[in-house]
Amino acid sequence: MPVSFFETMSGELRDSQGSHHHVAVDLRLEAGSFTRFLTDGRTRLTGTIRALPWTDGAAVTGEVIVLPLTKRLIRYRMRFVDVHGGRWRLEGQKNITWGRGYLASQTTMHAHLYQDDQSVATGDMQFFMNSVVEFMLSWKPWTALRPANTPSSGASPLSAVRRRQLLAVAEAVVVPTDRVPAADERTIDRLQEQLSHMPVHISSGLRAALTAWDVRIRLRAGRPFRSLDLGTRRELVQATVRKPSSGAARALAAIATLVRSAHFGRADYLSAIGFPTPTPSPVVLPEPKWQANVMAPTDLAVTDSIECDVVVVGSGAGGAPLAARLAESGLGVVIVEEGPLTSRHDFRAHPDDRRYRYWHDAGATFALGNAVVTVPTARLVGGTTAINSGTCFRTPDAVLAQWRHEKGLGSDFTPEAFGKYLDAVEVELDVADAEQSMLGRVSTVMATGAEAIGAHHGPLPRNAPACDGQGTCVFGCPTDAKRSTNVSWIPRAMTAGAALVTEMSLTRILMHGNRAIGVLAHGHTPDGSPRTLEVRARAVVIAAGTLRTPLLLQENNIDLPALGTNLSIHPAVSVLGLMDGVDDKRPWQSIPQGYHVFGHGDPRISYEGVNSPPSLGAAALPFVGSELSRWMDSWDRVEHFGLMVRDEGVGRVYRGPGGRPLIRYSVTRRTQALVQEGIATVSEMFLHGGATEVAHRIEGIPTVTSVAAARDLAKYRIAPSRITMAGFHPLGTAQMGTDPRRAVLDQENRVFGYSGLYVVDGSAVPTSLGVNPQLTIMALSLRAADIISDRLKR
Repeated sequence: MPVSFFETMSGELRDSQGSHHHVAVDLRLEAGSFTRFLTDGRTRLTGTIRALPWTDGAAVTGEVIVLPLTKRLIRYRMRFVDVHGGRWRLEGQKNITWGRGYLASQTTMHAHLYQDDQSVATGDMQFFMNSVVEFMLSWKPWTALRPANTPSSGASPLSAVRRRQLLAVAEAVVVPTDRVPAADERTIDRLQEQLSHMPVHISSGLRAALTAWDVRIRLRAGRPFRSLDLGTRRELVQATVRKPSSGAARALAAIATLVRSAHFGRADYLSAIGFPTPTPSPVVLPEPKWQANVMAPTDLAVTDSIECDVVVVGSGAGGAPLAARLAESGLGVVIVEEGPLTSRHDFRAHPDDRRYRYWHDAGATFALGNAVVTVPTARLVGGTTAINSGTCFRTPDAVLAQWRHEKGLGSDFTPEAFGKYLDAVEVELDVADAEQSMLGRVSTVMATGAEAIGAHHGPLPRNAPACDGQGTCVFGCPTDAKRSTNVSWIPRAMTAGAALVTEMSLTRILMHGNRAIGVLAHGHTPDGSPRTLEVRARAVVIAAGTLRTPLLLQENNIDLPALGTNLSIHPAVSVLGLMDGVDDKRPWQSIPQGYHVFGHGDPRISYEGVNSPPSLGAAALPFVGSELSRWMDSWDRVEHFGLMVRDEGVGRVYRGPGGRPLIRYSVTRRTQALVQEGIATVSEMFLHGGATEVAHRIEGIPTVTSVAAARDLAKYRIAPSRITMAGFHPLGTAQMGTDPRRAVLDQENRVFGYSGLYVVDGSAVPTSLGVNPQLTIMALSLRAADIISDRLKR
């Protein structure tokens, strides 16, 4: 089991002139194996060193070598660079003595300081026993967050046996039609391509599902599934889906989800339904001037360093506005981003290719509990703002009141005070209602349905003033019409003098005691050569997102009780309506989320447009066989509309396999009731609006064709796992508050108990909002920038 622990040592070094100098190190050690650490392991070391006059808080990297216990030696090797670029080494050794001197030998290190290869000073450093409790508590299982661009071979290829098993299931799940091709090796090839971009545990889960499915079929039919004739296989699949709560149905659902996604992304299917095939743009625009301050790993030395006033980790809705505001105030700002810098030309690729490149784990991030909920987030400059729908709602007054009255937040969060930040964000993003001509047929359908149930309706406010309705907002805007932070705040920050370092992942927050003094980031060049960057700063701002920020803080020995808790995710469902006739503008030739319905039913439910490309849409359909093919054959006549629910902050984020976020989230009964109410309402609106049939994403319940059947969807008593849900807008895992027992940040976005360390992203938002959160996060970011700027300029 990998482990990590923290160690602080201090002492005195004596130089060649006999002068004494105080030295202190604050170290984190990461061991791949606890047993090897105790014997002969080489343990990675990162941290900071203070040794005046030579350095005042430089980042150190290196290793600890525990030699076999018979030699009784522990060696420390640390490397650092001073502000002038000079290269230094601090080497030390603990000589373990058994008997009465054992404790002193464990806590004393004999140290030598070198500049290049010349000895500068020697002395002793001690690990004081008054730190022993903190030291012991710092030991914990550890898996580092994988750097965004770490070279990886992806999932191992599917074996010949697994390919045959998958093809046998795919042939049973997909029934060919004039438009829907038969499943064949091309389907399995695409499935393998998907797996190569997903976490290894997805491949492991698929293998486990295939094994479970085959065992159950052998027990029932006496033979492997792949050896049965096609008719028998299809009958077994249909019989299984009629028992949606069975173990066989769960295994089949896991396999079928991946099969549907792979099959309905095939070029021959997309061509048959008229879905556009992306083509590269013939026009190559010159690089904007602001990109002169952008650095990728290839622009860095093997070990490099930068000094600034503020380092911002993340370039999304939290980090980018803050960076722009601070840079414009005259402060030196460096933005460190784990993902790549993209252009609109990069967003002309196939939607699946963009998902593989710019979504964390190709979108395969799930919340696990009493249901499996997909929670997509991004890894590119712009963060999730680059792959969202562009919807922009102001923070509801009722939510601000809750923050003041229940969370104890102050007068900065009145509608008037907070409103000035929201106003500034709306101006920067050019927020306006979606253009009527870009709304598509679904807006007319929903308008008619909303009128029938007595609801209000209209275009959604968006940050895309020049949108031409290409329909791929959530995969990156191919025209730069959407003013995500990579189009708005980041260029603004860079124009004001900020620097942006891409494809570098934070691995260490550099601390001097409880004061943050910088960060250490790692990445790789395209050929796999490692790069290490030290950024020294007067203030450190973590804006890595709701799912990753708490893990980064925990990885750096910050473990407040509320850290990682209070997660809300806005459980969401899309509903599909089958329409008569093909509209002049296909569903994908309009704004995917351009219209909304409001003022009806429970205010915790929001109704907003949504659209997905066939590969993602098919993955979420609870159908197999001829029913699946019937809907996919008519995909150009299928309109989508969605709903989301303001939930209760019941989730939690842990460190999972490979260092990825592990999300624990169970849908409460109240939230599930709201989800079902929303599904029923959208289904009813579709039918009033002219749909002949509605698919509602609830496994085991037929599609609805009447208003009465639609209304009944709210009444079923079913397990939440039978509803195909996504979770958008994760918030709250490092919430702002007044009590460090219940919150992580004070009202200045500063981590409780630390100076110079701030969190400014969705994790700081105290509660679920019930609306799309990017305006709220950006307004909080501008407010935090004003606070940080004021502190640094005092």
